[in-house]
Amino acid sequence: MLLFFLVLLLALSIAVVLQRRLLNAVVLLGVFSLTSSVIYFLVGAPDVAVTEGAIGVAFVTFIYVLALSDQGKLHVIAEEVPPFFFQERGKIKGIEYEVLSKLADKLNLDLEVEFLSRQEVPARFSGRRGKVLAGAYFTRSCTDIDPLESEAYHRAQLARVQAETVPEKTGTTAGLDVAELQGLDVDKIEYFDSLDDLIEAYNQKKIDSLIADSARISYALKGINSIRKSSSEITQIGEIEYSFAISREEPDLLEEVNEHLDELERSGQLQEILSKYLR
Repeated sequence: MLLFFLVLLLALSIAVVLQRRLLNAVVLLGVFSLTSSVIYFLVGAPDVAVTEGAIGVAFVTFIYVLALSDQGKLHVIAEEVPPFFFQERGKIKGIEYEVLSKLADKLNLDLEVEFLSRQEVPARFSGRRGKVLAGAYFTRSCTDIDPLESEAYHRAQLARVQAETVPEKTGTTAGLDVAELQGLDVDKIEYFDSLDDLIEAYNQKKIDSLIADSARISYALKGINSIRKSSSEITQIGEIEYSFAISREEPDLLEEVNEHLDELERSGQLQEILSKYLR
């Protein structure tokens, strides 16, 4: 019996050294301490066994787990924008989800995703948990943050959905913080934080046209009622590039993301992922 636990102790020590994820190593250290406690008991030192169990197994493991609870994770905050980042039947899917999942595996990190509304992004991204901002992000699409930006992984269009009954450059145009930045010639621009609110305003004829990137336009078209949609036309008015926003506190992560995107492109995996969702 004693020989078995001694061999187990040796195996655990090797496993701890070889473990690449810190949290897993801490758990194994807890098992190591528990095994040591059993060995102390078997050799006739119950007081040492109890001490090892109380301190090594419980207290020390708890402290390490608490300290590392926020480590070993790739924290991503995202606006839900199909087909780039979305939830379906309780599962997270999308182009960016697959790209970031592969990055997390490469870095031996657990991918942690938090979906936020557009209004919540600035506060969360400036905090310690928001390392990556995803969800069809493109340069200056969210003016309340000042992130580092990864290389672009996909080109898309900036588009306008306009009611045909309203002459161009008249009426009220609404956008998501992008129209003015793209130098568009419109008489009046209203800004919406929520795409759903923008769609509702268009359905209720409170606005005569809406401007957004192609991913959000595709989502918007599903929400525009059939009568309003039948009397609307879509016009491409510019080109944008989707990328990832990285916290300024994570410059090393930016290098990892760019290197990862380059590897995916060279291997053809990026095109496979894009083709899977953009048909």
